[in-house]
Amino acid sequence: MAKVINPLLSGSASGQLGGMMTFDKRGYVRQYVIPANPQTVNQMAVRNKMGDIQRELKELGATLRADLKTGLGARWNSVIIGEIMANGAAKWDALAAEYAAFIAGDKTDWETADPATGNVNAAGLVFYIVAQSLYDVALRIDGDGLITEPTSTNSATIAGEWIV
Repeated sequence: MAKVINPLLSGSASGQLGGMMTFDKRGYVRQYVIPANPQTVNQMAVRNKMGDIQRELKELGATLRADLKTGLGARWNSVIIGEIMANGAAKWDALAAEYAAFIAGDKTDWETADPATGNVNAAGLVFYIVAQSLYDVALRIDGDGLITEPTSTNSATIAGEWIV
């Protein structure tokens, strides 16, 4: 049921009106649509990638988090997720191909250094992708030096910089 303050459409309202209109907190009115959640294979793959990216970003230390917030604003994590998932996750795919070319020992080092626990995707893979994307974003905001550029052999260095 909608909660109306003042005469309808001249004051404010929130909620649903008669199953036809929905008022949101920002003052917008839209048609009510029953939410769909088909849970297709592709949809779940995207959700799993985004969840793993968020798990990595939650492990950032206070110093790096503050620097990113200063350079990118309050929605700094959305910028990094957008960097990775743009154009059908093209950057994810490119960095995953780079990671696949690492030798087995380097992959193990990245998995060991990874501060987060992945959901579906390999832990070291997600850590490398997020670290490389964070490095690329930092260069664009003149934040050179926030973290070292990730390579196949410097996972321990990145992990040390990640949690500070």
